[in-house]
Amino acid sequence: MTRKETELMVLLQDLCLAFVINSAATILNGGFVDTGTYLVGMFEAFCINYISGLAIPVALIGTAAANAAGLKEGSLGHRVLRTFVINAIFVTIVSFTIALINLGAVPGIVAIWWKTYPILHLVGFVASLLIEKPCQALAKTILEP
Repeated sequence: MTRKETELMVLLQDLCLAFVINSAATILNGGFVDTGTYLVGMFEAFCINYISGLAIPVALIGTAAANAAGLKEGSLGHRVLRTFVINAIFVTIVSFTIALINLGAVPGIVAIWWKTYPILHLVGFVASLLIEKPCQALAKTILEP
């Protein structure tokens, strides 16, 4: 993939994951309240995820973890471990930051956040595996000359 295709693919993935993670968090926290609250949460998730991706070389970290495990690049195992590590980084940052935004630095914030984190990580991991190839194909299609 070209650099532009990769950048667009990441943007598309971030949009999809903001929707998926925000939807899962909304359900885990009692369900849909109103459209405005939901959209603000989705916007927060997208921005935090995108900015984190600019600041942290998550793709390099995920690939390094899969390589260190001795998995062949391009194999299913490599893709699964790489995605797991990348997703762990992003879901940790996004979900904890949104917990801080919504609740503040209250006593027990880590325990409160941890109640939803494992499920959000699992949901984000499965979604990441499912959307990677379609986002890659869409990015290539959009940028075709």
